[in-house]
Amino acid sequence: MTFEEFRAEMTSYRERAKSNADKSKMPQLEGQSLLKLYRELDDSEREMADRVVSEWVLSPEERLRFVALHLVRVLGIRSAVPALNELMRNLLSCTAPGAPFEIMKVEQIARQILLS
Repeated sequence: MTFEEFRAEMTSYRERAKSNADKSKMPQLEGQSLLKLYRELDDSEREMADRVVSEWVLSPEERLRFVALHLVRVLGIRSAVPALNELMRNLLSCTAPGAPFEIMKVEQIARQILLS
């Protein structure tokens, strides 16, 4: 399977998880479903999943970034650190009221990963 095919499948899985979470009014199910999927992947699939999650970290969609940050933190995805750094740089120029809080969260996640 190519990376593009894997990305499409993972994105499709995420959309179904998001829809199920919305229907059940339990938003945490989206992240839980993606954690379950990740843990079922083999090593080569996890490498591709790490790349997809790193892309999601930089998404303009706040909910997708939230889920991606959750996955990075819980799974300790070290390869996502460059994406975390880029997100922090992007947020520094962001005028949204929540940007300073998201910066603190991203810094904490990056620090946690680098210290583990």
